[in-house]
Amino acid sequence: MSAPELRLLQRWFAGVVEHPSTADVALAESAVDALIPEAQVARGEILAPNPRLDAAAMLQIYNGGYLARLVEALQGDYGAVAHVLGADGFQDLVARYLAEFPSRHPNLNRLGRCLPAFIARDDGLPHRAFVAELAELELACARAFDAPEFEPLAVDQFGDVAPEQWMSARFTSNPSLQLLAFEHPVDEFYQPWKEGSPVDVPEPLSSHVAVFRKDERVWRQRFTPSMHAVLSALVGGQPLGEALAAAEEGEPVAEWFQSFAADGLFVSVEFGA
Repeated sequence: MSAPELRLLQRWFAGVVEHPSTADVALAESAVDALIPEAQVARGEILAPNPRLDAAAMLQIYNGGYLARLVEALQGDYGAVAHVLGADGFQDLVARYLAEFPSRHPNLNRLGRCLPAFIARDDGLPHRAFVAELAELELACARAFDAPEFEPLAVDQFGDVAPEQWMSARFTSNPSLQLLAFEHPVDEFYQPWKEGSPVDVPEPLSSHVAVFRKDERVWRQRFTPSMHAVLSALVGGQPLGEALAAAEEGEPVAEWFQSFAADGLFVSVEFGA
């Protein structure tokens, strides 16, 4: 029998290697068997015979290695999620995720972009609601790290701008900034985990976090609801005067704005007429 065409062979091999179970299960799957029949593989017509391993065992080396490599890659971005689920639980999660979102890009940084949403609808996952939000925080950190370069706005260079002009100022935020609202105190869990002193999964409690890059490092800043509302308004393009009005009366909004600027959260400003 003539050898299969290269493209067909590539599709068959990918189907075996990417299968979430094992190589022998993959070989028997109808979609894989339709490309190259399992019997043809067993007869040694596709892989050269090996005195120590049959075809399924040889293919299992690649099948197992493929999943292990992608688990390792995703654990780099979702280490806290892996800690909560445990090694076996995280591997099972990744296997289910890859069945729906297989790796299709040479840059593995993109592999886990859909994981938080996948976790949110993954029935039966322990602490699912919390883990989904924890994954969202970890994804925000990865995105901040990979965000485009930017030059923070130096607000102190506008010393000659009148106070009333500042009230009409509209700001552009730096591309790494992400504002997150959670139903769980995810950062209160994440920080101890980062420091090597993990705590128990917390009970639900609303929280607000800003994630951004500053001085080549990714930072997380916990905000009160009012601080979050003010910065969200600024990021959304509202003029400074209107954004500050989102705070409660008597809150130190001027200090907040100075803190936002000092952290490099803005890259440009336009003043109204």
